[in-house]
Amino acid sequence: MSSWKSPANNSRIIPDPDQNGSTIRKAFILEAIANLFTIPLITNTRFVLSLLLLHPSDINPASVLFARLFGGIIVGGLTSALLVGATNTRNGIESRRPTYLLLGIGEVLLVPILAIEAAKGGRDAALSTKVALAAMGVLVPPLAWRCYVLFVRPNLLGRYKDVGEADAAAGADVGGSRTKCE
Repeated sequence: MSSWKSPANNSRIIPDPDQNGSTIRKAFILEAIANLFTIPLITNTRFVLSLLLLHPSDINPASVLFARLFGGIIVGGLTSALLVGATNTRNGIESRRPTYLLLGIGEVLLVPILAIEAAKGGRDAALSTKVALAAMGVLVPPLAWRCYVLFVRPNLLGRYKDVGEADAAAGADVGGSRTKCE
């Protein structure tokens, strides 16, 4: 007989005290807070675009809509994923690697687009060279950090040990003391 499992009914875990992911948890929170600075792109779109675009007179309803959609993805999607990954739960710990892969792939795609925009040097460009380079400067350090974590130091993502359902029900003595998980 096969049993179906819901992620909401995961057995309890104990985060590894030696690899509890505290560095990554802090990085996730810091990045989630930084993403909130995108809110003005949603709430004051025309003003923000006027600061970013080389020709603010080109702002039209379509550019406002797409800027708001972009801001919504950052605030609603990416920030939420970071906040989940900041928790020391099974789902949080297991989401850290896919979250960093998702964010890294986005940055890998955005950096060359911005480099092409910077190379235009004002000719038929939407962004000034300075804004394009500044945007790249904001994206490259987190991308380098993600590559470091994913490929050099994956232990920073944290790990956990399952507390079996029977152990959890019996209040098992784990590591010499009774442990409640977050």
